[in-house]
Amino acid sequence: MQWLTIRHALRRVLAARGFSITIVLMLALGIAFSTIMVGVLRGVLGSLAFPQADQVVVVEGNSAELGIQNGSLTPAEAIALTRDDTPFAQFGFYDWNGITVLQDQRPREITVIRVSSGFFDALGVKPALGRWFNQTDFDSGDSVILSHSEWQRLFAADPAAVGRRIETTDGTLVVAGVMPAGFNTPSEDAGAWRVMPRDAFPLDQPWTWHARYLSAVARLDPAVSPASLSERLDRIATAVASRHNLPPGQWQIRTRAMLEVMVGELRGVLWGAFAIALLVLLIACANVAILVDARQVARSHQQALTQALGASRRRLYGDVLVEIGLLTCLGIGLGVALAVFGIDALRELARSSLPRVDEIKVDLAVLATAIVLGLVVPLFAGLAGALKPRGSALEAMRGGGRGLIGFTKRRTWLPAIGVALSTVSLIAGSALIFSLWRLQELELGLAHQNVYAIQLFHEQAPAQRRVFSEQMRERLLALPSVRQVAVANAAPLSQMGSISIDVKLPGREQPEPYQLGLRRVSNQFSDVLRVPLLKGRGFDHSDGIGADKVALINQVLARRLFGATDPLGKLLQLPLGDGPRVDYRVVGVVGDIRNQGLRSAAGPEIWVPFEQAPSVGMTFLVATHQPISEYERIFADALYEIDPKEAATLMFPLSESFESALAPTRFFARTVSAFAVAALLLAAFGVYAVAALRQQQRVGEFGLRLAVGAKPSALLRQMLRESMWPVLGGVVFGSAAALAVLRLLQSQLFGLESARLGVAASGILVLLTAALFAALVPAWRAARTQPMEALRQV
Repeated sequence: MQWLTIRHALRRVLAARGFSITIVLMLALGIAFSTIMVGVLRGVLGSLAFPQADQVVVVEGNSAELGIQNGSLTPAEAIALTRDDTPFAQFGFYDWNGITVLQDQRPREITVIRVSSGFFDALGVKPALGRWFNQTDFDSGDSVILSHSEWQRLFAADPAAVGRRIETTDGTLVVAGVMPAGFNTPSEDAGAWRVMPRDAFPLDQPWTWHARYLSAVARLDPAVSPASLSERLDRIATAVASRHNLPPGQWQIRTRAMLEVMVGELRGVLWGAFAIALLVLLIACANVAILVDARQVARSHQQALTQALGASRRRLYGDVLVEIGLLTCLGIGLGVALAVFGIDALRELARSSLPRVDEIKVDLAVLATAIVLGLVVPLFAGLAGALKPRGSALEAMRGGGRGLIGFTKRRTWLPAIGVALSTVSLIAGSALIFSLWRLQELELGLAHQNVYAIQLFHEQAPAQRRVFSEQMRERLLALPSVRQVAVANAAPLSQMGSISIDVKLPGREQPEPYQLGLRRVSNQFSDVLRVPLLKGRGFDHSDGIGADKVALINQVLARRLFGATDPLGKLLQLPLGDGPRVDYRVVGVVGDIRNQGLRSAAGPEIWVPFEQAPSVGMTFLVATHQPISEYERIFADALYEIDPKEAATLMFPLSESFESALAPTRFFARTVSAFAVAALLLAAFGVYAVAALRQQQRVGEFGLRLAVGAKPSALLRQMLRESMWPVLGGVVFGSAAALAVLRLLQSQLFGLESARLGVAASGILVLLTAALFAALVPAWRAARTQPMEALRQV
């Protein structure tokens, strides 16, 4: 009997191909979008691959007084946290470095993370081969742990690689271990890990108390409560400040979950995108309820005859439920297929926009979610009353009705739901598109087009660094199409080589209450990036070794330090020497650069001559007259000519840094906009379906009214009015709900404050236009009803 019921349902599905295909496609679209976003949520927000991952945290420096959150640690703070009174079960800190491997045909630079003794213990991930660093390794300093990819590249995945040696410009290194595939903490760029030298941070030097550039990880001690942890961290911070005569209470040491650091503010926007994907599914469900309800009404006479022949209403209800179940299964199958195909494309689209993109996939849990989401359809249709049989045995004895005559105004609230949900998605999509446009039009304070960055580490004495940097600059300048070349410790928006310090004015006991970015730059830096010199002079060849210490400051720092007073000639005391603070004289003021991110205002910065204090980390900035297609090969050849044992860590067009800053907003703008378009089309279909069914139901009425002299334009306006009232109600409720979704998307919204109403109005206007066109076709048909044809249908 059950198999017979399924056969009859399948026959009805195949007989109404248009109806069935429409329902399956709508369901597949909603299920695919929702399933893809479930895969994204599980991949990005899922548990990290650390033992007891919830206990792994990042340790940071915060200052409410300075308005700094999630900052780096000073060496003094990091060393204090490694002592016996540490509140953590394990604690380790690290910084960035590089080594040049000499085993290939040409030298190759590997990004290296220098780590303290507790780094790997805090993370808890065991090496795939070999071991972690031990105390002997920290004494000798000649051990290295390779990433899985570097192990494959250097030793062709040879299991006997542990104990073998690697020739580098920093001497011979011994492979102590190989980390498992996928382990890339703290960055995907990490190719190897080395020990942090024990004497790397002499605590008698001021820069170890003031400079903030160390990152730290820790494993929480389950026996230490959160309140006790904060209290003990405050004691350590207070002790460090007291020991080095720093302002008490200015800095606090705090922790954040590792996953929270990796995901950051994307958590809310991911949930917002998922919510919009669910809206598409809910609109599809509303449309399915409309279509099923109309089909039930159209089949009311057939159902009445079936009941007259002895079938129960429960039997009719079951037949409809089986039919919808078949369509739902087809929709789930097609939706999962679309999700499997779409999630691969989405993963590549999100590669530069989201963390942990390789974890985004359709697994069993995601498939189970797709099935559960599919089951929403019959549930929604049942709650909407669409599955309820319309005919009765008495109706059959009377001769039955005219099918669609039973379709009344009780379903007008279903398209209103679709309109409300579509309003939310359209306003959210409009807001993200507007934010992306504002970010793209943002004034950055520098020229980054046709500028290339070459980042490397040159582990030599300061005098040799000066010679190398000048030779490299001259060699690059001799290349065709090169306009100018500069060298700095870090590129704009780059974390590699960046450092922040404090500044003290002569005659004051304490440093100023804020941190400023430090840039060691050559004379050509402002010319390459076209940063305007607003006052005074720039650096020149007279500002070399042995000359007076001079500095350039940006507008933000000039205002904070001196207000309306002329800053030229003023002395600033910086913690840059091997002893007490060093006096630097301000010789010029330059324009502001958004080095802290596109969404952040320009912060205070100070530039000092690279020639006077050349750093180990170097970034050569090459400005060209036109794009260079093979810039990596050309720059690598130039570097090889200057030093056959040196290689670049990274080469990239500077515009990529700014494009990567736009990447998350661009990704979510595209994704949410795709969801919004789907929601708009589905909502418009719902409006059209109800209007068309209403028009067919009232053909006889319209014919009679036209026969007695009613104007077609009056019928057209009436139909539009009846169709648009639910739309307007949906827009009102949808606009209110959009505020909640915009709060979830807040981290990717920029410059929306002054244009919030305009953005909302644009989304609403698009929706109203689409709904009006959807309702216009049935209204036009109603106005063109032929009276004689209509009378024959009464």
